[in-house]
Amino acid sequence: MLGLSSCSTIPKGVIAVKPFDKARYLGKWYEIASIDFKFERNLNNTTATYSLNINGTIKVDNKGYNTKKEKWEQAIGKAKFTGNDDVAIFKVLFFGPFYSGYNVIAIDVDYKYALIGGASFKYL
Repeated sequence: MLGLSSCSTIPKGVIAVKPFDKARYLGKWYEIASIDFKFERNLNNTTATYSLNINGTIKVDNKGYNTKKEKWEQAIGKAKFTGNDDVAIFKVLFFGPFYSGYNVIAIDVDYKYALIGGASFKYL
């Protein structure tokens, strides 16, 4: 497991938002566009709600309506900063023991719009 902890959570050449204000980022965000990937396939009206867990990690509550199954789906996970909490580089855990990269790579000054990227350019 030691080798997994050294894996980069942000693509080479990409810079995460700094300074990042965790308190302003908490709350409900609405997805307006994404690169299709298996965990969100057939979902629309997708949201992500972020709140603080007691242990200081961030609760991630993702929801979306599955148009094929005609029902709402939800995935709850947790995110941790990989370094200082003023740099928006996270690792997020939803399923199993494996963390994925989650990085805020652009955000407007009012924290109304954000661009999120994963550990590779497959997730944006």
